[in-house]
Amino acid sequence: MLSLSQRLSRRCFSTLHNSRRIFPVQSSRSARITAVSFRGKKDDSSSRLFTPVPIRPNPDDINVGAELTGGVLDKAEMLKMILQFSNRREIRFLCLENGIDSNLQSQAFTSFRRYCLETDALPADLHVVLSDILQGAGHVDDIFPYFLRHVKQIFPHLECMDDLKKISDLRQPANWYPSARGINRKIIFHSGPTNSGKTYHAMERFLTAKSGVYCGPLKLLASEVYNKSNQRGTPCDLVTGEERKFADSLGNPSKHVACTVEMTSITTPYEVAVIDEIQLLKDVGRGWAWTRALLGLMAEEIHVCGEPGTLDLLQKMCDTTHETLEVRNYKRLTALHIEDHALQTLDNVRPGDCIVCFSKNDIYTVSREIEARGREVAVIYGGLPPGTKLAQAAKFNDPDNSCKVLVATDAIGMGLNLSIRRVIFYSMIKPTVNQKGEKEMDTISVSQALQIAGRAGRYGMKWDEGY
Repeated sequence: MLSLSQRLSRRCFSTLHNSRRIFPVQSSRSARITAVSFRGKKDDSSSRLFTPVPIRPNPDDINVGAELTGGVLDKAEMLKMILQFSNRREIRFLCLENGIDSNLQSQAFTSFRRYCLETDALPADLHVVLSDILQGAGHVDDIFPYFLRHVKQIFPHLECMDDLKKISDLRQPANWYPSARGINRKIIFHSGPTNSGKTYHAMERFLTAKSGVYCGPLKLLASEVYNKSNQRGTPCDLVTGEERKFADSLGNPSKHVACTVEMTSITTPYEVAVIDEIQLLKDVGRGWAWTRALLGLMAEEIHVCGEPGTLDLLQKMCDTTHETLEVRNYKRLTALHIEDHALQTLDNVRPGDCIVCFSKNDIYTVSREIEARGREVAVIYGGLPPGTKLAQAAKFNDPDNSCKVLVATDAIGMGLNLSIRRVIFYSMIKPTVNQKGEKEMDTISVSQALQIAGRAGRYGMKWDEGY
């Protein structure tokens, strides 16, 4: 005749009671020599991230177990029994099989021991099992199902560990965007230097598509696309970190959107997407936004525009998403000459010159010195409001205006059409922020230098050649 505890144990954990079948006893010398270590590497175990949830007994609970068994449990004998249970090798193995590693086991056994000894009204099924074992009608292994239940209460993550592992696996960023992975996307790289028409060709496809999104590095560029699209009869909304403008007077969303890359929606399906200045994938501060857009956009066609030096990185990213990359190469539309001598003095500044500085102090110094020589100067730097930048650019571009010299930071590298004949670098050293968030002075890269220098001799502007 089976006891009540044995019937409960078999129903909850039917294979455990027959411990000899699960854990066959071996008496050979080799078996006795074998040792099992339950100590894990502290640095490698994810279980060290979790702390047990305290379980507070309800003092108003009725001790149903005591009524069923006819008495309370002897605390001293129960302590011996729980210690015997926690020291059994078989129990340690079962813990491992249920995801309770060595880092959790010590906390789990301590918590279970305190729970059993300090709770006046234990759950009825656990009380009955403990009572039967104390009376010799059960085995200490019968405790395990109730111990496991307790452990899952104090460590709830054990119930969803598989999901947690999947969610926290950051090794494959492409898998973070399952909606994009479900689309057979076509990726086209428009590769070329500045002033080669690469963005123009991508935008033509954007304007003729049924729906599309333009992702640019600057609000200025997004605003330009917004204005041009609406002027050409393609209703287009503007989305930046500061504002949202609707093409429709009633505020209904359009099928085309021009946005800054950080504001790109990865949940809206599009026929065509354009990601401008794709080389900024490598940028320490903002590269995450281009990565997110490239991997996560739900678009049938993605046109990326940028420098040829980005090709290898793009190809590797497409390999992770199992997508093919089509490359379209473009050549510069106007000649760009590199002079073999320095300016030497600001007395040699000529109409159409742009002096590039990398700090506001240098901008103020250079502009004052040029103005002292009787020349009017336009000034553009990153901290200026977009409207002020456009006003300064219009002043410099106006052939009837007396302002013929521009002093600017690398802010001219993107987003502005300027009638520059010659780009002159006042310095090649730029303050940057490293991966640790520390400011340091560093020489600008070849890519950055070409991006800035390429603003000279803009196609369709006053000067046919750049220097």
